[in-house]
Amino acid sequence: MRTSSTHDFGRRRPQPDEQKLYDLEFDALLIEQSIATQYGILPAAQGELPYTEWVKLVSGLMDDTPLGRVVAVRAEEDRKVIAKMTPWQRRIRAEWNAFLVQETVQRQSPAELRAQMDNLERAMARMFGG
Repeated sequence: MRTSSTHDFGRRRPQPDEQKLYDLEFDALLIEQSIATQYGILPAAQGELPYTEWVKLVSGLMDDTPLGRVVAVRAEEDRKVIAKMTPWQRRIRAEWNAFLVQETVQRQSPAELRAQMDNLERAMARMFGG
């Protein structure tokens, strides 16, 4: 598993060629735990924290925080490493992949989903002589 890489947690959206590895809402608890672990502060105890300060805290999170460890699991691409993952790591990847699928479906209009289904049906018909 990658441990030497650093992740820019403060970036609002991944670049088009990058894989999304965390979500501010989905990972809110991990982000809070990571800030508490790394900085020794509880975000809720800070009162109204300006967004710019929040971004500074999140963007400075290291790989040895709860979010950093989860992001490392999500980011892993080596098939051999993935095959040897623990049940916890497999669950982390499965939950994240399910979230990404749900997020993608929610962003698409019913017409786009119908067009994709029609294309899939045509492809299946061509493959199986239908």
